[in-house]
Amino acid sequence: MTPAPIRSTSTSELQPRPQPQGSMGNHTVSTTTIVRDDPEKNPNSLHDFHTAKRGPKNVPAVVIMSRPPEPSIEGGGGRSDTAKKGSSPPKDPGHAYAHTQHIRFEYFDQRISNAPFGYEHFVSLPPTYDSDLTRNKTWPLILFLHGAGESQRGPHESFASIRHGVPKVVLCYDKLKSGPTGHEDPAINIPPAPRLRRSKQTRQQQGDCSAEPVPRETCELLAENFVTVTPSLNMQNGYGWNAAILSALLDEIVDRYRIDLDRIHVTGFSMGGYGAWDLAMHSPRRFATLVPICGGGDPLRVTHVKHVPHWIFHGDRDDIIPVRASIQMVHALEEADATQVTFTRYPDLMHDSWTRTYNNPDLYRWMLNTDLDLDLDLERGHEQDQEQE
Repeated sequence: MTPAPIRSTSTSELQPRPQPQGSMGNHTVSTTTIVRDDPEKNPNSLHDFHTAKRGPKNVPAVVIMSRPPEPSIEGGGGRSDTAKKGSSPPKDPGHAYAHTQHIRFEYFDQRISNAPFGYEHFVSLPPTYDSDLTRNKTWPLILFLHGAGESQRGPHESFASIRHGVPKVVLCYDKLKSGPTGHEDPAINIPPAPRLRRSKQTRQQQGDCSAEPVPRETCELLAENFVTVTPSLNMQNGYGWNAAILSALLDEIVDRYRIDLDRIHVTGFSMGGYGAWDLAMHSPRRFATLVPICGGGDPLRVTHVKHVPHWIFHGDRDDIIPVRASIQMVHALEEADATQVTFTRYPDLMHDSWTRTYNNPDLYRWMLNTDLDLDLDLERGHEQDQEQE
C-alpha cells in the first residue's frame, strides 16, 4: 500500500505537522518529519528525554515519529527463506583482521573487478552466520561510509575507517563477548593510527563524543542481526565517495554473502553523509533505508529517493557542516511529497552527531523493521526529474 501523502505545511519555522499514517512493509508507522527544538513539547516522540549522560536513551533530539513495532530477532534476525541471490563466502575470501568464535570481521584489499580502482573494505558477519540453523537465511546489510577524517592518505591506513560508527559498535560487541564477564558499557579500544591522534583544538571543534560508551543492547542488535560493510576511501584517488564504485562493491558483496535484497541500508557521516545521499540517488531501487548524518546532498535530485525511508541526523551547533545542509534536504523532500522522512536534530551537539546516533539501538530496530518497497511508481518520478532538467 502506498503511504498517504504528507499535508503541505510551511517549513520555515520547523514546526511539527499532523502525522498521517503510512505503510512500511507489513507495519504501520508514522510517515513524518519536521522537528522542533523543545523536547518537552513532543509527547509522542520516539525517545524518552531525561538528563542521563550515557546509555541508549541519551538522545536529546527532537523527533516526531511514532515508535515502530519491536522487531523479532530470534534466529539471529535473518530471514528463513532461501537466499535470493549469492552463496556462502569463499573459503579464503580475504585477510582476517579479527576472527573470534563470536563474529567474523574480515579485511579485503582486492580491487573491484569492473572498476578502474576500488575500495579496500571490511566485512562483519553475525556470530550465527555459519550456524547449521541459519545456513539458508539471508541477512540485512548495512553499508557504512566514513568521513574525511578517517580516509587514507597513504598506504596501510585503512584501519582508520573502523574507528567510528558502525564498525566501532561491531567491534565493541567482540570485546563485550570476549571478556571474562562482559561489561554493561563496553568501549572500543583500538590503537589509533598516528594521524588520528587529533589535537585538542580539533576535538573541541568537532565536539568529540567518542568517549561515550556503546550500550550492550546496541552492540547485540547490530552485530547479531546485520552483515556490515565498511569501505575505506583513499584520498590519493580523489576526494569524496564514488557512487559507481560503491555500487560495484555492493554487487560483489551480494554475490559473496547471503544478503536479504529487501533490507540493504546505507548510512554515513560527514563526507560519508554526502556519499550516502549520492549513492541512494544513483541506485534508488536498491536501499531499504537512507541514514545520512551531519551531511548534505543535491536537493534537485531528491525525487529519485522520495520513496526511500529516511532518518536524517544533525547537530544544531555543527560549524563544520552546518545543520542547514540537512534542513535544505528535508525541505526538498517535502516539496517532492516524500512521506517517510524523520529528521533528528541534536540541540547540544556540534559536528560529532554520529557517536550518539550509532550508539542508539532504536536506529537498528528501525532498520530491522524496514523493507525495500518496489511497488511504488519510481519511473514517474524519474520522468518528472528529466522534465525539470
